[in-house]
Amino acid sequence: MQVCLSTCRLWAVVLFLAGACVLSSCQSVRVPADSHLHEQTISLEDLRGRLLDRQEGLSDLKSFVQTTVETRDRKRTLRQTLLVRGAETLRIDTLSLLGQSLGVYIFDGQKMKGRRSVLYDARRNRIFQGIEVLEMLGRTLGIELNLEEYVSVFAGNIPRLKALKITGGTLNPEGTIYQLTGVDPKDKSRMEIEIDAYTLLPGKVSRTLPDGKTIHIQWQDYRSVAGREFPHRIDIEFPAEAARLTLIFTNPVLNAGISDESFELPIGNKNISSLRN
Repeated sequence: MQVCLSTCRLWAVVLFLAGACVLSSCQSVRVPADSHLHEQTISLEDLRGRLLDRQEGLSDLKSFVQTTVETRDRKRTLRQTLLVRGAETLRIDTLSLLGQSLGVYIFDGQKMKGRRSVLYDARRNRIFQGIEVLEMLGRTLGIELNLEEYVSVFAGNIPRLKALKITGGTLNPEGTIYQLTGVDPKDKSRMEIEIDAYTLLPGKVSRTLPDGKTIHIQWQDYRSVAGREFPHRIDIEFPAEAARLTLIFTNPVLNAGISDESFELPIGNKNISSLRN
């Protein structure tokens, strides 16, 4: 009888620990059965380390993109090219049906503040900088969108992962998804992250801003490109504005190298796509 009671108490403790949903960063989450990982548990810091290693394996990206912008009032689809280099350099060309550049957005985080974001409107032959860029993007897309915050997202990476303070994590009941929580020290926003437990590929991020607004980011349709799994669809949803941004990638090229000149405005040669540089 004593053996039976001891065994029951032991299992009660085991079940209690397995059911705990919030873990500190020094604790571990259970690894799913038949996982590619050999450990029975993995610490949250080790998990973040593996995610960072994956993200640092992508130095640059260029791709044709079909971008759909949905708001309360309208739905627009744009043909674009996308260049991403590192975590702080981005270029987006919006193309006409004939492949001519209608406008160019460039963000370079290495430049002086106020000159990092540049928007060139080819139809007006006018350049916008600084706060004007945000205003023009808002008018064009119908969404208040600061594109410089999404450079890493467009590359299939979790935004501000290196700075994020992981506050907890667990494996979902089905044993398929790691669910992490964290706080961004920069703006105190809270983040909920879903990671595929078998591939360690990011699936979804929900970010709650200090004002209570939420942003949902989802990466889907992973396919192998140059030996790396890359999402061919990215959705960014803004529930408070009833708006959504969807990017569908075509023929992405990874880690091929992108020159500095590719992030200069195409003045005098406006009809050449950035992908041809």
